[in-house]
Amino acid sequence: MSYIAYLIGSGLLLWALIPLFKKDSTWVSMYLENEELEDHKKRVYGNIADLEFDYAMGRLSDKDFKSVRQSFLTEAGRVIEKLEQEASSELRAQIIKDTSVLGKKKPHKKKKNMCPDCGSKNQLEAKFCMKCGKELS
Repeated sequence: MSYIAYLIGSGLLLWALIPLFKKDSTWVSMYLENEELEDHKKRVYGNIADLEFDYAMGRLSDKDFKSVRQSFLTEAGRVIEKLEQEASSELRAQIIKDTSVLGKKKPHKKKKNMCPDCGSKNQLEAKFCMKCGKELS
């Protein structure tokens, strides 16, 4: 009997956690893609720095240095362009907006229980006007 409960519990746990690890989850995939692009940009910059060091040490010819450097700069430009597109997307702005309110309490609006008929002020819990008896909405 406890094995069945264990299996059911494990199944429910998996069912609840699987959406968190789906690649198509908008927030998760966007965060991971942005992180991967940042890492890729750092690697390309590091490759350019290594290339310039090797050229300064005389390990590369001018022709090789210029062609390889140009390919690295092209790759860096492609990565930076993707990062800028991600940063300016509406979805990213929505994510920032949604996550900025997490953990903050929303202010409660005080409900004014004014009678629409006679205009008298009533208690918040009142369902009917204390002066004229009309139903408060």
